[in-house]
Amino acid sequence: MSQGSSGDWAPLEPTSGPSAPPNPFVHELRLSRLQRVKFCLLGALLAPIRVLLAFIVLFLLWPFAWLQVAGLTEEQLQEPLTGWRKTVCHNGVLGLSRVLFFLLGFLRIRVRGQRASRLQAPVLVAAPHSTFFDPIVLLPCDLPKVVSRAENLSVPVIGALLRFNQAILVSRHDPASRRRVVEEVRRRATSGGKWPQVLFFPEGTCSNKKALLKFKPGAFIAGVPVQPVLIRYPNSLDTTSWAWRGPGVLKVLWLTASQPCSIVDVEFLPVYHPSPEESRDPTLYANNVQRVMAQALGIPATECEFVGSLPVIVVGRLKVALEPQLWELGKVLRNAGLSPGYVDAGAEPGRSRMISQEEFARQLQLSDPQTIAGAFNYFRKDASGLVDFRDVALALAALDGSRDLEELTLLAFELFAEEQAEGPGCLLYRDGFSTILHLLLGSPRSAAATLHAELCQAGSGQGLSLCQFQDFSLRDPLHGKLFSTYLRPSQTPNASSPGSPTALSNGTVHVSKQKGD
Repeated sequence: MSQGSSGDWAPLEPTSGPSAPPNPFVHELRLSRLQRVKFCLLGALLAPIRVLLAFIVLFLLWPFAWLQVAGLTEEQLQEPLTGWRKTVCHNGVLGLSRVLFFLLGFLRIRVRGQRASRLQAPVLVAAPHSTFFDPIVLLPCDLPKVVSRAENLSVPVIGALLRFNQAILVSRHDPASRRRVVEEVRRRATSGGKWPQVLFFPEGTCSNKKALLKFKPGAFIAGVPVQPVLIRYPNSLDTTSWAWRGPGVLKVLWLTASQPCSIVDVEFLPVYHPSPEESRDPTLYANNVQRVMAQALGIPATECEFVGSLPVIVVGRLKVALEPQLWELGKVLRNAGLSPGYVDAGAEPGRSRMISQEEFARQLQLSDPQTIAGAFNYFRKDASGLVDFRDVALALAALDGSRDLEELTLLAFELFAEEQAEGPGCLLYRDGFSTILHLLLGSPRSAAATLHAELCQAGSGQGLSLCQFQDFSLRDPLHGKLFSTYLRPSQTPNASSPGSPTALSNGTVHVSKQKGD
């Protein structure tokens, strides 16, 4: 395969400016020599004892969790528990949970503000969600109900604690599950105080605390008042953050348990009462609460989120994957020794040609079944399991590195533009534009479609001409730099790599450290 510059691609990070918030997906833990020595000593002496005792306490929680639900039917568990089960088991789990976190080094939980009653705020929303230690916030909240993945029920001890909690369970594999969760959240939130409060982490995944991720609307669907809860870890060294790229589970656990003392601050903000408009629009409600919490934390509120399994950042008016799958595809094909000198062969401009996995392998001259399956899965399939060869041709052209950026965008336009129904020439319509941005930048198709509508509105048309498309991808100050940095064609005179002074001149992008555990 032609090397070009594709062999050293690295993730990008927006760092400054109104359109470039901090990257919340990367956490880099840097230790001085003295800190390394300290962690080596405490990691060998203190951490093993703490982790062992914590796991013992974790298993001691199981009898209390089991006792609360033992002998109860699923129908009985659809109502809040009362009586001795509630008193004995609830207090037992609450006390042991505090002991567990104490043993892990969280010697102090400092609480600010006052928690609202279940009548005042049926829903609690906690942020930033930065670590698997965040369930510590349940303790000052008196163990509210939570929302969790149904798959966690099969995890030893954790499954028992979820049944004890009468958690609301959502399955990623059942399309109807989300609808049932929405109905259950609404039922509990509007029960008039019959049910305990429900706690949400509305970001839905962990970040590095430098910015708030986009809030998902689930906590706000019921349209009831919510109480924001802030979580801070004001320690001299941040060992707790568990971001998408950074220290892994074991390293975070070990380093935190090696700290002599870890502190967590939990702050209850005033109850947020939605306006009539917010009650009708959960997304608006979520965005406004996110801004209130970000202002209280002193960090930006961003549109960054996870789309599927990929983190998405916002650059200008465009959402792009932090690491587009195109980069991973390049690694797979390089390892297979692919040298595509015919990247656009068989792809007819403006006309799709659907191919099977077998034809895909023949076209790319691949023989290893694992490589074939891995590479083929990077492309969107139709209902019959076929992919559009135009997608393959564009991806290979970008990975080949032999075209400059103008040639690559021209090829993309020619492959996906369609003839106008009335008038001469071709235009790039929504689907083609979305496909190009998804393949090259990892942009979610919905976000790309929204941007296409904005560009067309500015140009007073339903599609983009070649000139308009290249104005956006080559000559726009921000998006042009984004294209050149993500694709970095080797023959582009002004193309700049992420680490070059040109790419960093306005602080728009920079290289982040590769994940290492």
